[in-house]
Amino acid sequence: MELEKVLLSRKSCRAYQDKAVEAEKLEKIITSASLAPLGLPKMCTPMLTLVTDKAILAQLNGIYDAPAVIIVSCPPSPAPGIGDQNAACVVEMMSLMATDLGLGNIYLYGVTVGLQKDTELKAKLGIPENFTPLAALAVGYGVEDVAVCKEFAPKLEITRF
Repeated sequence: MELEKVLLSRKSCRAYQDKAVEAEKLEKIITSASLAPLGLPKMCTPMLTLVTDKAILAQLNGIYDAPAVIIVSCPPSPAPGIGDQNAACVVEMMSLMATDLGLGNIYLYGVTVGLQKDTELKAKLGIPENFTPLAALAVGYGVEDVAVCKEFAPKLEITRF
């Protein structure tokens, strides 16, 4: 798929089929995370947690019944906000790859808020105590197929000098 087509096709998916995502596709999505631009990569490299176990998925908040969730956690950073920015970049790369693979996906925030409070579940998922879950991506076969749904036109306010 061409990049422009991927960009025009990516949208938030809030309804998934009851169908597992192939391991090869999940691996491609996870690998794409390594291509994200990171700030302070030697001090604030994110870690990923892939959740496909239905019992554990049932314990996560607001995942829209997705068959897979990838949680992005970061260690403390000496620069405020770097972890959040790194997590956002990682999720965006994975979201674009998932779209390219024909998978629905949605950037999740509520999952991370829940995990920050539920230290028992966080530990069960193998997330180190000093890492903070900051972002997540739900992935799966959407009820609707991935298709071009936008036009290539600026929608944000732009100030030019």
